Amino acid sequence: MGVTIQDVADRSGVSIATVSHVINKTRYVSPELVEIIEKVIQETGYKPKVQISKARNLRMGKKSEIALIVPNTLSVVYSHLVVVLSRQLAPFGYLLSTYLSNDDPDREKHLLTEIMANKRIAGVIITPVSDDSSAQAKLQLSGIPFVCVERTMNINKVDSILSDNFHGIYKGTEHLIKCGHENIALLLENSSSTTVVDRLAGYKAAMIEYGIPFREELVVRMDLDRGDIELELDKFLRSKVATAVFAGGNTLTLLLLKSVTTLGIECPKDLSVIGFGDDSWCQLVTPPLTTLKQDMETLGQSAVQMLIGKIKAEKQAKTEIKLVPMDLTIRKSTQNIARGPFGEMSVYPEENILTEAEIVELKQRKFAVAISFHYSGDEWTALHEQAIRDTLMKYGIRLLSVADAHFDPQLQIAQLEGIMLQHPDAIIAVPTDEEKTAAKFKQIASQTKLILINNMPQGFEKDDYACWISVNERENGQNAAKILIDYFDGKPPAKIGLLTHGTPFFATKQRDFFAEQTLLELGNNLEIVAHGNFYTIENAYDTCIRMFQEHPDIDGLYVTWERPALKAIEALQDMGLKKVVISTTDLDYQIASFMAKGQYVIGLSSQRPYDQGVAVAVATAKALLGRTEFKCIGVPPYTVLSSNLEKAWKDLIKTRMPDSIKQ
Repeated sequence: MGVTIQDVADRSGVSIATVSHVINKTRYVSPELVEIIEKVIQETGYKPKVQISKARNLRMGKKSEIALIVPNTLSVVYSHLVVVLSRQLAPFGYLLSTYLSNDDPDREKHLLTEIMANKRIAGVIITPVSDDSSAQAKLQLSGIPFVCVERTMNINKVDSILSDNFHGIYKGTEHLIKCGHENIALLLENSSSTTVVDRLAGYKAAMIEYGIPFREELVVRMDLDRGDIELELDKFLRSKVATAVFAGGNTLTLLLLKSVTTLGIECPKDLSVIGFGDDSWCQLVTPPLTTLKQDMETLGQSAVQMLIGKIKAEKQAKTEIKLVPMDLTIRKSTQNIARGPFGEMSVYPEENILTEAEIVELKQRKFAVAISFHYSGDEWTALHEQAIRDTLMKYGIRLLSVADAHFDPQLQIAQLEGIMLQHPDAIIAVPTDEEKTAAKFKQIASQTKLILINNMPQGFEKDDYACWISVNERENGQNAAKILIDYFDGKPPAKIGLLTHGTPFFATKQRDFFAEQTLLELGNNLEIVAHGNFYTIENAYDTCIRMFQEHPDIDGLYVTWERPALKAIEALQDMGLKKVVISTTDLDYQIASFMAKGQYVIGLSSQRPYDQGVAVAVATAKALLGRTEFKCIGVPPYTVLSSNLEKAWKDLIKTRMPDSIKQ
């Protein structure tokens, strides 16, 4: 009598169930027990029944194998395809025989000739590399059932399972465009294969759809067999003609990342990158890579189903071409480009720097400036003001006065008239109302240098101001939306409400627009059911109450910044709603306290008030010297979650987080 599973269990000191789990891998067993059981199986020569049944299921002799012809198995796409096909074919008793064409049309032609003469081959799955329709037609005439996967042939009536390359590349290009990029490069293999053709078409379609001219020089065709391919790519990247690069293939992704590292390019600050494929390392590199992913599981499964149907003669005469959607996974390798009020591309603060000679000149000329704030009663403005004071003082620039308009346009107009009596060399201002204060700011712009923060008075043109500085509001809104998206990911469908400022300030309008757009596009299980506008911060309380009276099932709120968010929290508390979550912008003590306690606030995207204040002061100093080549400066926002709250407080507020919040 042969060795039984009971014998193995007894010698291993475990139950029969545990042995079964080790053999069939149906449940976790500790590595120590696995080692013991596998050693006993080897010593006793035990043959699990599952292996016997599998062996009996295998076909033998003629028509027992499925031939797979792929360019290589070095690519993760094809190595994954081999695994999926082997697993999918096993229940049908077929062995998978893999042949490598090495991307060589002549070798592929030879392999097809050999396979057509092989009596064991029941069917063929092929990723074609050749454009030779005569060789492909011979396979068709041979009568051997075959299916193309990942690429198709240049002949009619070919059953194919293809990734939807057109819409995949379109989706990735669209993402870059919506991040503010226009100079987008596409890396493609130098090939006329159907995948390359479709990928280029998807790229072109996205550019045309968004009114961006197609430029041939931004399509980089790469011959992977050339020895100088890396030098060619390095040369292109050094030209800096692109702000973003989309790699249209797995191998191209690795080449691109290697060149980015070699050249010391900072991603995504210097260059945004989208890769192709989604290996495990894509989320482990720094920064985690945004990728377009092929669904190899569905590709392989569909190819087997289609081929088995043909072998069994169950398939209809009509040719079938199935497109499998591709997924865009957005991580940290793509950067939003800030845009100014006139659509101009902004620069980072560190690009606008003073030379030693300019600093000496500033100290000699003894300039004086004034500040007109919309409001100065919060942590944000206090830090902003402190940074401006500190930086101006360093360059010998005197601060005449700081006015607080308390969000009152008429008060700000009166204050500006008083400021002008002080004869400042420049005025730094946050307009309280872009329409009501426009005439006064227009008058001031004709008399002195004007540096604007966040808002832009109506009717202004580029020559009316020296510089405009703001947080990257596009990214600010997107970050706040992604916090909600990530929170509800994997949870049941959720309903979202938007609580936004009704006055159409440029900054908040841009922030809210991109927050809503991101929720609509990426929040697959989210539904925006309510949109409430408030016009004063205090009014946010009543607006929130009305929203929940009309939509009591709202699960999450986006609130445009922290002070109205606090009013919304007050309203939720008064309504007894404790499970609603909020994402907002800007960090302060009360918001941080709610986040630390795990109440209401799940995260926020914050301006960097001190850093932005430094940028404002430097821009003012440059303007005083008549150097205004950088008209638009965008400061990147900072994502704050409970997991990085203490570090964020130090980075943004420039002090240690209070113990009262920690506790």
